[in-house]
Amino acid sequence: MEDSQTLTSYCGLYCRDCIPSNGRLFALAGELEDKLAELHFEEYAAHKAKADAAFSDYHAFLRVLQAIRGLECRAPCRAGGGKTSCAVRDCVLARQLSGCWECPEYQTCEVLGPLRRFHPNLEHHLGLIRQEGIDAWSARRKSHYPWQQGRRR
Repeated sequence: MEDSQTLTSYCGLYCRDCIPSNGRLFALAGELEDKLAELHFEEYAAHKAKADAAFSDYHAFLRVLQAIRGLECRAPCRAGGGKTSCAVRDCVLARQLSGCWECPEYQTCEVLGPLRRFHPNLEHHLGLIRQEGIDAWSARRKSHYPWQQGRRR
């Protein structure tokens, strides 16, 4: 089992809260894509589109399904996973830090700007890690995405 230290990304997000780490989602998406191909569903959709216009969007659906599969993160960034290119990881490693919470400039850091827009509790998480340490902070983390505000994890 992975520990809090491994699951805490360099930027202060908790990997298991992130949609791209949801292995079951990607397994199901892969199974669905494989089953649709096996059934030649493209031809079925073309036939069904004559009576139901929703099936005319089958190619768009496949593009979205493939895009979803492309989001998968197979391992936490501290374990060699994460994005192929990550400015935050590059910055942290260049400064020889454990994570952004150790940087005296994290509250005004422009590299974290894009994450702040998408992860409303990033500052809270970085403050918790700074205060409680990487091994103890995760039990007090808040929601990961803006649409989860006010919902329980």
